Amino acid sequence: MIKYTNISINEYISFPEKEKKAKPYCIEYSNGTKKWIINRKLHHEDGPAIIWDDGSKFWYLNDIEYSFEEFLEKTPISDEEKIFLRFKYGN
Repeated sequence: MIKYTNISINEYISFPEKEKKAKPYCIEYSNGTKKWIINRKLHHEDGPAIIWDDGSKFWYLNDIEYSFEEFLEKTPISDEEKIFLRFKYGN
């Protein structure tokens, strides 16, 4: 599992370009929206890469958006983890 560094959008914006590519980040906005990125691309292998403030979720791997079912087919997590995601996100 990839370890993300939790930061605010203001912290992320202040980083130089090299730092933005240095490690995976979970960026939290003041309204509660969260985005998971690696190398400036939306990417989250064990959950949605975007959770908007209204609770809607979007699934990305390497900056490509997938439906939840497509995401489950493509993500490299175990079958047990995929079952957990089905329970957690209600799909």
